[in-house]
Amino acid sequence: MAPSPSPKIHSTLTISSGNLCFGSLHNIYPGASVPQVRGLPNVRYHAGGTVKVQSIEYNLPARNGTWNAFQLIETEWNKVVGWFLAHSDVDPEKEIDKILRVAGSPYEIDSGSSMNDDKTAAEGVFVVNRYDWGYHNRRSAEEVGESDEFADTGSLGFVDLAEAKTKVLQWKEHHPRERESSKGGAWLYLDAEYMFGRFGFDDEHTAARSFLFFSTDTDFTRTAFAGLEKTFRKAETPEETFERRLTEGFDFSGLQTIRGMCEGETRTKPPPPLAAECFGPYDPGEHILRLQDIDALRVHRHESQPHKNFLGINFTLIHLTEPIQEFADPWKETVLELINEIILSYLERSVLSRMGNQTQTVSVAAEVLFPKHTKAGELDAFLHRCFMQPHTEPINNFDATYVGGRIRAFLTSRAGNSTTIFDDECIAGLCRAIAFILTEALELANKNSRDWQHYKIVPWNVRLAVLCDDELRELLEFSKVYWEGRDRSLPLDETSSESREDHEALSSASGGLFARLLRWMGRGAAR
Repeated sequence: MAPSPSPKIHSTLTISSGNLCFGSLHNIYPGASVPQVRGLPNVRYHAGGTVKVQSIEYNLPARNGTWNAFQLIETEWNKVVGWFLAHSDVDPEKEIDKILRVAGSPYEIDSGSSMNDDKTAAEGVFVVNRYDWGYHNRRSAEEVGESDEFADTGSLGFVDLAEAKTKVLQWKEHHPRERESSKGGAWLYLDAEYMFGRFGFDDEHTAARSFLFFSTDTDFTRTAFAGLEKTFRKAETPEETFERRLTEGFDFSGLQTIRGMCEGETRTKPPPPLAAECFGPYDPGEHILRLQDIDALRVHRHESQPHKNFLGINFTLIHLTEPIQEFADPWKETVLELINEIILSYLERSVLSRMGNQTQTVSVAAEVLFPKHTKAGELDAFLHRCFMQPHTEPINNFDATYVGGRIRAFLTSRAGNSTTIFDDECIAGLCRAIAFILTEALELANKNSRDWQHYKIVPWNVRLAVLCDDELRELLEFSKVYWEGRDRSLPLDETSSESREDHEALSSASGGLFARLLRWMGRGAAR
């Protein structure tokens, strides 16, 4: 039986000093001047303007001996799209599989951590991202004298500490694509920008034994070692990925996504309310909506017509032609709980506190509950109309009588010694208003489920729908379960392979002027 083919070795180098230096020439040069680093670096990212960066020395402990360099080839075009270096004692196929599992490309799903964290530290992987080196870090650039044209190329050096400064002086005289590797160091050239590096350390985390170098152009589902045909990752359709994640128990709660968008120096949304300002969790026996009620709201779409004469453009509401996603089976009960919790917190915070200690007429109650109703296009204007007028657009299979009874029971139980009487008209109005709020939220959840290629609605989509709509957030964010869940474990990090840019793009798309315009037109035509 013929032996299995092995990755083709492109070149070799020798580490003899116990340390290596890496990066652009102006990274390597200061890296050769600092005290020798020992062990796996313990660094974390911090804000560097509008991006996250980390302070590194471009100097790492490395296993002495022979290292092999392998080209990573894009299989369709036979183009070099990455490099992998490993000590000769290391199995390159197993090692690169581990690195891609722990901290692969931030542009590919299920690729582990995109930054140094507790998970990468535990696995002995050190992450270097695009803003950590190259022309993004210009320290010592003037001293080295490397031109900006050369520094801006997507290439780097990997060199024994003992020869680092000598190699810098040799390499700087040549264009990056013409720099030659030698026994003491390798120059790794890619015709790309945005460089990423991943160092693999030995089991004791004392010395590096491998290095993966790739760019934004490296697609590991279409990339293999030179000499092999098998790609590093299996290609999947987005729908296959989603179904696999459901089967594997991936965390679709969205909790870490909304926290990441609202907390820290690089947050893109206002911070959460204080814990003392939030309500719940409530006893499930107090929940007012059943799954069949929420399902009826999910499939409901307001009657709409094309809206004309806005900036001379005729608009047809996009959401009328979009397919309606179902709730994902493993997460239906969690969606049900989340929606009940945010609505109960709304009732307790916004309805009870505003109604006061006396019975209000329907018209007075509407003024109190929806104070911004005089502003055209505001959510309050539509809720005020729903509250005041019998529903002219019935929602199929939505049991308003049942839901109204549950609303009355909840408000009465929470009113305490209040003398407020919740008459039938007020309860019916509240039921209509809540139905409108939830159809809005579920329309947005339906949309972002497609944006994230989820194919079915999960709690992640509901949380993001609330977070990215300022008016819905103002009403519904004062729920402990919305921000914290109900003490469920998070087996996987749903943001591990989603970049900050993705979150910012989604935020802009959901909260931007055009999206607001479409939503405003939809509300205007709905009643």
